Amino acid sequence: MHGTPMKHFFFLLTLTALGSSAAIAAPFWGVLLYYGLATLRPQYLWHWALSGTPDVRWSLTAAFVALVATALHLPTLIRNVKVNKVIILVGVYAALMLMSMLTAFNTRVAGYWAEEYGKVFLMMFLATLVIQRLWQVQAMGLMIVLCLGYIAYEVNYLYFMNGGRLDIYHKGYGGLDNNGAGMLLALGIPFAYWLFAAKGETWITVRRAIAALIGVLLIHSVMMTYSRGAMLAAAAGLVWIVLHHRPRFQAGAMAVAVLIGISVMAGPEIRERFQSTGNFRQDESAQLRFESWSAAWDMAWASPLLGKGIRNSNYYSQNYGADRAGRTIHNQYLQVAADSGIPAAACYVGMLGVGYLGLSRARKACLDQTQEIEDGDYDPDPSVVARVHSAGTFCMALQTSLVMFALTGMFLSVELVELPWLLIAMSGLAPVAVQRYLDRIKDGVSHGEDEDEDEDDAPPHQLAPPPTPSSRAA
Repeated sequence: MHGTPMKHFFFLLTLTALGSSAAIAAPFWGVLLYYGLATLRPQYLWHWALSGTPDVRWSLTAAFVALVATALHLPTLIRNVKVNKVIILVGVYAALMLMSMLTAFNTRVAGYWAEEYGKVFLMMFLATLVIQRLWQVQAMGLMIVLCLGYIAYEVNYLYFMNGGRLDIYHKGYGGLDNNGAGMLLALGIPFAYWLFAAKGETWITVRRAIAALIGVLLIHSVMMTYSRGAMLAAAAGLVWIVLHHRPRFQAGAMAVAVLIGISVMAGPEIRERFQSTGNFRQDESAQLRFESWSAAWDMAWASPLLGKGIRNSNYYSQNYGADRAGRTIHNQYLQVAADSGIPAAACYVGMLGVGYLGLSRARKACLDQTQEIEDGDYDPDPSVVARVHSAGTFCMALQTSLVMFALTGMFLSVELVELPWLLIAMSGLAPVAVQRYLDRIKDGVSHGEDEDEDEDDAPPHQLAPPPTPSSRAA
């Protein structure tokens, strides 16, 4: 019995040691380790195995490693960093949170939530400093899909191999209820699509098989949460992917496959639960949620500048029409508006909007670059074409995940879950990294020169320079 728990403990210990060692050389690995552990939440996932082992706060350890490694490389990082609009809005939002805490009715509660916010913002700013290359952004996406895919595997294993256990529905995951857990798992679906659809010549069959399996596990896990908001977001994400996928005939085939797969996986209880979304007028839960939304709206306009204080709106919600005292708003945007004011809510929406638009421009730039390469009078290296295509697909997947979170934010208050904040940070970082890589390609084509060997992305010399007149004649 003791061998199994120690196996999980030593796995985490080895992973943390390797990530820490790599972080000293390149702080990116410390940030990757932190967000990987924050997404996986091993203390919850393997609580049965870690209960008899030393109590280690793995995410905190990784955060400390990332902070130290970043400090060691700070001069170089600052010299190369490019500030984006999303992180500027995050800074403004952080300032508004601080003022809301200082003016709160219950400063003790507001102080606790402000401290949690501070941890989130610190890691976001570290990520902005260290994530500067396209491969680094995509490595974060790979981490997301693998971690969420493993959680989905565990959820499905419990269901199929342990007599239909639905812990994800009854207990949620990692401190989140079934709705929050459903949201968390749904956000991984677009990245499974990216892993499947990205072009490449290395292990493509194995990669697509793994991606397809993860996608199926994630979709079924979302269904098993019985969260109507998560199922709605997953459905919207799948539709979004199908509408934006090219070529069209593949999109049609994907749509058929998804419909068949969902019809097979969704039992009568799941179908009934999802279809009940349309009966919100008769649904008591929905009506209570509408009452809390109305209360939040009134609270926001009663204290429009700084709100009632971070998570202080719960103390006032019943006075403004909620069904009971302490009612959480269950709407990300109205929760922020009631807690911290309308400017803070506008800033929060602005982060999502600016990130969405930046990813749209980055994806279009990748499509334009691909077309320019295909129309050129030279033979490009297939690996470069594949990388540009993969970058565009990644931007679309990240954009889809952001849209899905924006939709679930209508039904949940999850302002301190790490993964959505990582998506917001990546929505600002990805366009910058993509543009840097495309600029290097254009420089390589126009001048026929190699980049420095210390650049981490695929070097532009893989793209053959335009042929000379003599070579064309030949």
